[in-house]
Amino acid sequence: MTADAAPTDGSLRDRVLEEVKERIIAGDLPTGARLHERNLSQELGVSRVPLREAILTLAAQGLVEMRPRIGAFVRPMTKSYIEDLFAVRLALEPLAASLAARNRDAHQLAELTRLLAEERDALAAGDDKRGSLVNADFHLEVLRASGNEVLFALMAPLQSQIQRLFRRTITTISRELTEDHTTLLEAVRDQDAGRAAEIARRHVEETRDLSITVAD
Repeated sequence: MTADAAPTDGSLRDRVLEEVKERIIAGDLPTGARLHERNLSQELGVSRVPLREAILTLAAQGLVEMRPRIGAFVRPMTKSYIEDLFAVRLALEPLAASLAARNRDAHQLAELTRLLAEERDALAAGDDKRGSLVNADFHLEVLRASGNEVLFALMAPLQSQIQRLFRRTITTISRELTEDHTTLLEAVRDQDAGRAAEIARRHVEETRDLSITVAD
């Protein structure tokens, strides 16, 4: 087995994955950009193996599109694609919030509380990158708190795309997002499933139109 074909350890693979994902989300690798393995592997100081693995993972997450016999490209976030993404969110996130209100445990409540505090800190500091990361993490923790493995498996791969949208829009609506998360956490803490679902539904609807305006 050649060095370039050897499997990579998990820590290296994860580091490369996070670096390439951050470049896409931040726009350093813009929409439509081709991911040249040779150039990127040299920039990151790694072989092509972990880079190739990262690109395949990002394709599964919807950030990269693979074009047969051509290569890998940063996927555009078109108006129709964003509309499709929000249709899925609108169907599933209220369900996740409702289940989280019913099934959350003390550890998950503590984690949601911690993430909300981080979100407020990022807002106060004007740190949009940190805010978008924590915002996406809050949504992911609600999914975990739902206790529904099928729902988590369906929604978790979408988090990178949601984070990419957050990065584009969070400067405009960061305060509103934090307020929504505050009331959602209260409903989850109170085990008010109906209120949690309604807050989640409104939260998705109110961010949909703004997200469409930043389509590629």
